Amino acid sequence: MLAPFFFSFIGFLAIVLFCIAIFLVFQNRQDKKNQDQRVKQATETNSQFFIENNVNKNQEGAESGLRRDSRISSIPWLNDLFSKYLKQNAKSLIVLIEQSGLKIKVGEFLLLILFVGLAGFILVNIFFHIPFVGFGLAIVPYFILNFLKGKRTEDFVKQLPQALDLISSDLRAGLDVQAALKHLAEEFPAPIGEEFGKVIVEINLGLPISDALNNLAKRINTMDVQILCTGIIINRELGGNLAELTSSIGNTVRERFRLKGMIKALTAENQGSAILLLVLPIAMYFLLNMLAPAVYNSFATDPIGKMILIGCAVSMTFGYLVIQKITKLEV
Repeated sequence: MLAPFFFSFIGFLAIVLFCIAIFLVFQNRQDKKNQDQRVKQATETNSQFFIENNVNKNQEGAESGLRRDSRISSIPWLNDLFSKYLKQNAKSLIVLIEQSGLKIKVGEFLLLILFVGLAGFILVNIFFHIPFVGFGLAIVPYFILNFLKGKRTEDFVKQLPQALDLISSDLRAGLDVQAALKHLAEEFPAPIGEEFGKVIVEINLGLPISDALNNLAKRINTMDVQILCTGIIINRELGGNLAELTSSIGNTVRERFRLKGMIKALTAENQGSAILLLVLPIAMYFLLNMLAPAVYNSFATDPIGKMILIGCAVSMTFGYLVIQKITKLEV
């Protein structure tokens, strides 16, 4: 009846959570050790981060680079393995992991994807006898990574109006841009305090403020952050009232929040209908399966029934995504 599905789900979830827990324990220890070492080295002249000044003065400004730990994995053998094949093709994944806020490297994330796919393949094949379907669960960590990225970006933008008010107040009080950004990094929690803290660290280690702000705009890829970074860079080059600029950007962000709330209220019924259309067939299937297992349990054992279930799942997911696309409006 439902026992195979229940035990397979519990077994799969237990294995994944156990491995994630073990990984996070060792990773947190390694991260703390590396962080303490980098903080110590950052206060000395011989730092892990160093500046490469370009001798050619004919180029636009003096170019400088900031080198950091570029290993694909902190596990030596895994780093050597992935470096041969993914060194040039993992840039987008590196950016995505950094945007999500996770303290892991590309190698560990790819290893997690492989493990989840194999575990899903084995468990689904054992309990449901559907080859290769369970391997599709390997995409779950990627969806989780995108979810964490969106959540972190949303939290950053929510903190932005108050952060811009603080910057505007500091600039009116006579502080320069770097001091205002440092004050912001110290006063605000993550993610905005953490991101501006990275900007300050890069500036203190020799990276031009324009490059540090451009790196911030790449990590937090939103229009508000891009306008802020571009405004600060242009202000430093051409002059202007930066306090008024930051204040106006803060007011614009607040107005966008108000419009988003209005749109969310107007489209709440359609979004609720999308969720209902996705959940209701699944709930009805399990309910009918419990009430009449002799009739509905054949869907999970008969080959044609399996094809019908897969088709229903695909069509419901497609319909949900279409409704979400229609009701999601950019402000």
